[in-house]
Amino acid sequence: MHFEMDNTFAPISLEAIQEVEKRYGFILPNDYKDFLLKYNGGKPRPNVMFTTKNGFLTSYLISVLPLFDRKVPSLVGNFLFFNKEEGNLPSNIITFGEDPLRNLLCISVEGNNTGFIYYWDYMNDDSDTPTYDHLVLISESFSKFIEELRTE
Repeated sequence: MHFEMDNTFAPISLEAIQEVEKRYGFILPNDYKDFLLKYNGGKPRPNVMFTTKNGFLTSYLISVLPLFDRKVPSLVGNFLFFNKEEGNLPSNIITFGEDPLRNLLCISVEGNNTGFIYYWDYMNDDSDTPTYDHLVLISESFSKFIEELRTE
């Protein structure tokens, strides 16, 4: 599907992405890096929907987080909060987007599921330790996730 992003953030460079990767010890999948270089987050136009692989959940992607920004949630800010401070997510899972209920879309940055996209039922996740219990697979890559987005 073809769509554009509104309300994008300041452009970033490959060097900025590589600095974040080096500083925080993860490597983002190349297709996701390409997306960041093109848009650096924003709101999809037109409104787009996704469905989890198991077919149990359909929701909207309302925003994609920028790599970093001091005024709004960002990939780095969410990584520091959910992965480092709170320890809610497995270490290889990083949030990158939101649905209308403020649940989060995530991407795996290492392991045999590198690049996989997950829906995190954040609002119902009451676990004290990071697990995959509240993560539901959406797609096996960021590119495929974007291709499978659809309008109503």
